[in-house]
Amino acid sequence: MMRYLFTSMPVSSHLMPLVPLAHAALAAGHEVLVATGGPAARTARAAGLVTVEAGERLRAREPYEDLLRMLERGEAGTAADDATAFAVHGRAFGEVGARMLDDLIGIARTWGADAVVYPGIHSAALIAARAVGVPAVLHGYGTPLPTFGPALEHLAPHAARAGVEKVWEAEIEIDVLPPSLSNFTEVPTDIGRPEHVLRMRYGCFNNGGDLPRWALERGDRPRVTATCGSAATMTREGALYRDIVLATEELGAELVLLTADAELPKLPKSLPPHVRPERWVPLRELLDSCAAVVHHGGSGTMLSSFAAGLAQVSLPMPGTVNVSNARTVTERGAGPTLDIDTLGPEAVTAALEAVLRDPAHGRAAREVAEEMAAMPSAAVVIDRIGELLPPARGAAARG
Repeated sequence: MMRYLFTSMPVSSHLMPLVPLAHAALAAGHEVLVATGGPAARTARAAGLVTVEAGERLRAREPYEDLLRMLERGEAGTAADDATAFAVHGRAFGEVGARMLDDLIGIARTWGADAVVYPGIHSAALIAARAVGVPAVLHGYGTPLPTFGPALEHLAPHAARAGVEKVWEAEIEIDVLPPSLSNFTEVPTDIGRPEHVLRMRYGCFNNGGDLPRWALERGDRPRVTATCGSAATMTREGALYRDIVLATEELGAELVLLTADAELPKLPKSLPPHVRPERWVPLRELLDSCAAVVHHGGSGTMLSSFAAGLAQVSLPMPGTVNVSNARTVTERGAGPTLDIDTLGPEAVTAALEAVLRDPAHGRAAREVAEEMAAMPSAAVVIDRIGELLPPARGAAARG
């Protein structure tokens, strides 16, 4: 039996891709503890995972909120891997990690973790693993990325104070990107590569919740879901949703508008009859009754849409990995990418009309869905991780 410490920054979408592996670890008889804060901690608890807060006393989410405001102002570069984006994201993710690092090290040491599992943008987790002397598992959440070097640079003084003079890459990487999807983000690394890379089927965990009965049935009109995550920034305070509402009205489609908990002042309070506004509906299950999805290019949304075999229209925020995710969708033939800086209802109408009328987009997405279904499950991967890592240290060592 192993003790796996799962951790992410205090952002729900960063933790969701890790949940299926955590569930698989529990089902296999291992112990799991999640260390995070904010919305990610709420997601972990809702998923039935034992959770301990990390970084809350230092308000670890604040630098991430600052980053969202920079993205809104267009100050974070245009592509995920340009110099400005690296610098801005490195400072933000590094500072989040700096505020979490002491807690992560203390939790891992006190609880007696045998391994630390984390997404690559959460670089503090790798430092914590090295400080405690346990292996690290780099868990992909979309496009395969190494542990984020610019954040590691920001964290270097904090690592030194924790007694970590040298950081090397995680022992194991989990890659969830289906083989036929291209990776358009190149993130350089100078800490080496993982010794083992394990492919795993993306788990499509989008939080639990009630699924309305209407979501199980297809209506007379094509149903389109629009989702841009839980951050208002990704919708330009609701302006993108406003354009999507107008576009789908022109098409005669039904629109399910997922607003999460975001405040959207630019979205009209009174919506036309063809719109079903919902704060939160389990996405993967909802998509089964849809003809297309419009989204922000988030990794989880992109892969959940591919798993459903759906044509996609992407509206990515400049300066984020969402731009390269959207390019991946378009390159695979599953749907177009639109520029949110020049967007209007007419452009959304034309894009949706194209994906609804041309079956090639849905066909490409269904091919990816078949690929994903054939990838190893989380249950297979957690067993393989146990074979590759050193044996658990045991109660005596933890004491």
